[in-house]
Amino acid sequence: MGVLQNVIREIGDIVNRLSVSSKEKQKIQEEIQSLVYRYKSELVREQSAAVGEEARGNWLQRSWRPIVMLAFALVILSGMFMESTLLSDSSRLWDLLEIGLGGYVIGRSGEKVTESLLSRKWK
Repeated sequence: MGVLQNVIREIGDIVNRLSVSSKEKQKIQEEIQSLVYRYKSELVREQSAAVGEEARGNWLQRSWRPIVMLAFALVILSGMFMESTLLSDSSRLWDLLEIGLGGYVIGRSGEKVTESLLSRKWK
């Protein structure tokens, strides 16, 4: 805000040096001030949109869990048609799948609950 006030002050100094009536100077200063504040509000709106876009993250940040779970499903489906030691009863893949599925479900549920709580707090 301080930068805008400095800009308005500088413009006001330039307007005061003009050889027009004081009413016209005042009108010019008011028009310039309203113009600067309008562009400031547009700048703030664009900045908040950019921050919101960054907060949502990119495609990979939003999609890594479904990709991992699809990879697990692909391994399991391929094991149904081919012989694989990965899918034996003693394989650690089942433990990894259990941890992955639990983390996916609990993590996603936690995100939804957090979003819900935060949206209620700000309303």
